[in-house]
Amino acid sequence: MPFQIEYASKEQKEYILNTRRSFNQNQLRMAVVHGNNMLLGNASTLPKDVWGLWDTDGLAIQRDELAVYNDLTPVTKNIPIGKLVHFFQQISDSSTVNTSMDGRSKALADQPEFSYVGTPVPIYDSTYKFGWRQMKSAESEGVSLEAAGRLNSLRKVAEKLEDVVLNGDSSIVVGGSALYGLRNHPQRNTRSTGATLNAATGAQWVAEIKATKALLHADNYRQPARFYLNWDDLWYAQNTQYIANYPKTIYAALLEITGVEALIGSSKVPANNIIAVVRNRSSVELLNGLPLMTRAQNRQNPEDDYVFVNMAAAALEIKFDANNQCGVAHSS
Repeated sequence: MPFQIEYASKEQKEYILNTRRSFNQNQLRMAVVHGNNMLLGNASTLPKDVWGLWDTDGLAIQRDELAVYNDLTPVTKNIPIGKLVHFFQQISDSSTVNTSMDGRSKALADQPEFSYVGTPVPIYDSTYKFGWRQMKSAESEGVSLEAAGRLNSLRKVAEKLEDVVLNGDSSIVVGGSALYGLRNHPQRNTRSTGATLNAATGAQWVAEIKATKALLHADNYRQPARFYLNWDDLWYAQNTQYIANYPKTIYAALLEITGVEALIGSSKVPANNIIAVVRNRSSVELLNGLPLMTRAQNRQNPEDDYVFVNMAAAALEIKFDANNQCGVAHSS
């Protein structure tokens, strides 16, 4: 799952642990007040008759891989949960260089101009619950209903985060700052893809990757870039010879292009899309207000439902300078 614990701040880890301790303490309080010998029920709907036996190794719905989101976690920036919008600073060019033999400067002492660009950091959550009799009945058979529901709900939030990284969220605008993604940021560098990638020749693939990388060069980003592609398009490149009867795949040839740091496939990237990103903190940062976590809502009475919330606060900050030069290129 995204936002592995090593990317969480000390304060974020403490918050997660404290919410769980609070729930446990509340459960102990109810046990003292009401006792542990409450009636067990078998009337609620369960995976199978509670008085029978069942196999707990179920098959969860197969989900999309969170390839782009996870690949950007090395540029995570932790921010306080109370920060609704994070700003980065743009600095204009200024001053001149004076050349002399005595070191007496005659250069103009002008001052650069500063401006700030904001990225909203929303909270995404997914709630699931079980009746108290369901939970008590499941406990009697050694089955964890919470684990099955938690994993499915966690995945829902994680898939939303992957979508936000790529497409932003048009419903989020705070103080004039909108939430954009790699595929729709106004300052990204764009071009039209000239070939159907899952039927293209090796030479066509090389031309498309080079043309996308050239967009970054034109904006003075000449560092290695990571390329995000449609999963099926990349699979085609990995399993198709560069030319017939030649022992090299298109994928292998692409990795030999100077400046191609990695080729990553994601089912969330549309077909025939190529997204190139200079993955460093001067280009993009993955803003982390709250790692993906599960929180149990407090119960006041033994008959209350068990309600759980999976939540995360995150956004991708795509940076550009005062000349609108950006380290993201997009062919589509």
